[in-house]
Amino acid sequence: MALSCCLMSQALAQVVVTPSISTKATYTDGRSTSANSDGEFLVEVTPRISLRENQGFLTGSMDASLKNIKYFNDSSRSTSFVAFRGEGHFEAVEDVFFIDASGSVSRNDRSAFASRSESDSLNTSASNETRFFSIAPRLQFHLGNFADGRLQYSSTWNSGGSKAVSAQRVGQLSLNLDNRRNSGPLGWFAGYDRVTTKYDGDIRDVTREVARIGPTYRLTPQFTLRASVGRESNDYASSGTRSDNTYGFGFDWVPTIRTSLSAFSEERIFGRGYDVRFKHRMRRSQFNLSFSRSFSSSTNVVQKSLEDYYYDLIYSSLTGIEDEAQRDALTRILLVQLGLDGASGQIGFVSNAQVLTRQFRAGWSITGVRNTLTVSYDQRESENQSTDLILSGLDDFAISRQIKSKSMIVSLAHRLSGFTSLNTSLSRTRSEGSGSAGREQQNTGFSLGLTRRLGAKTNGGLTYTHTKRTGDFARDTNTLTATLGIRF
Repeated sequence: MALSCCLMSQALAQVVVTPSISTKATYTDGRSTSANSDGEFLVEVTPRISLRENQGFLTGSMDASLKNIKYFNDSSRSTSFVAFRGEGHFEAVEDVFFIDASGSVSRNDRSAFASRSESDSLNTSASNETRFFSIAPRLQFHLGNFADGRLQYSSTWNSGGSKAVSAQRVGQLSLNLDNRRNSGPLGWFAGYDRVTTKYDGDIRDVTREVARIGPTYRLTPQFTLRASVGRESNDYASSGTRSDNTYGFGFDWVPTIRTSLSAFSEERIFGRGYDVRFKHRMRRSQFNLSFSRSFSSSTNVVQKSLEDYYYDLIYSSLTGIEDEAQRDALTRILLVQLGLDGASGQIGFVSNAQVLTRQFRAGWSITGVRNTLTVSYDQRESENQSTDLILSGLDDFAISRQIKSKSMIVSLAHRLSGFTSLNTSLSRTRSEGSGSAGREQQNTGFSLGLTRRLGAKTNGGLTYTHTKRTGDFARDTNTLTATLGIRF
């Protein structure tokens, strides 16, 4: 007990705690989607606390804030709410037993046909609040020289603030074995996954299972072939459980420590599935590409925010900085300069359905002496596999069996001096829904801002944003926002 307390005190001593407070004053000429709505002036005051720990047996990060928003023309919209995002990793027994945890609370428009974009600062309706929490104990073990194993069970709670989506609890059991430490060229792997989703209310639970086993063959130290056979089943369709055999093949290629390519194609219960991932980094840049077709659900959507995505992209590009704390600090400074700090919007939309998703995603980040450029592109096609799970007509899949969406964001930060940065971004999203309703929404946004360090721990900024919406919701909006942030 004394040893445990000592280790815990040492871990807590290394935690970096950063309290801060930010204020925003915003004028917009489009407070709603009504064509004749008047302009609105609002003020936001947000105290925030951030925790970071990058070393030791307890690592992770947490950001919690209390957003207080006052509308002057329409006081009924004034609100206060908590925004939270965090993840942690605890090594309970060295190299053997681990516990991973994550969570988020945010307010984002849950629809692919949103009247507002996901990162819109005025998108603060309580009906759009989503909450996500997950805990996953994990056991890693060795069966002598025969195999390495990993056993994990994750419990995830996912709920929203409106009646369009039911609260969900997802339990996932996974077991993986392989002998990749074998010095010979021939190896093998085996895996089993069982995912059960339980819904609140009078909605049936659904389960998916898949088991695989296969050989690997290392042609060279950099190139390995893989193949698999297995069995997959699920009861997503209301007609009952479906099951079928699976088989696939692929490869892993790592020509250098900076470049990797992994590809796997598999015949599955829904047809051809695939998972292709490419990464390449240089000293000041990072390029990521992924292409996949598989099952997904709302749990996959709310786990990561836009800020998380860009944090990973920029952090990976700063390979010249070996100290993790300095690398983390610089990444967060660049997020602020790019106007992406606090971009809590989720990538995708939330639904009760279990869906088959084909997704292509690419991201590029380059950091120079004065400029930081990020480019991201996301394209996905989502097809509903469980029509009887739709609870409300507000669910995007209530009238659309298939939804296609595309989005692209380009952001540039230019350092004018040691204290001042100019940032600009251009974004475009397009969503289409099949069916008799023929839903469609296009949002195009442009922003131009100036940020300045006013003191050692004080920053200020002024940003202009123009948004053009066409489709189900049509309106042009201009917004001017002044910000002031203080760290303590």
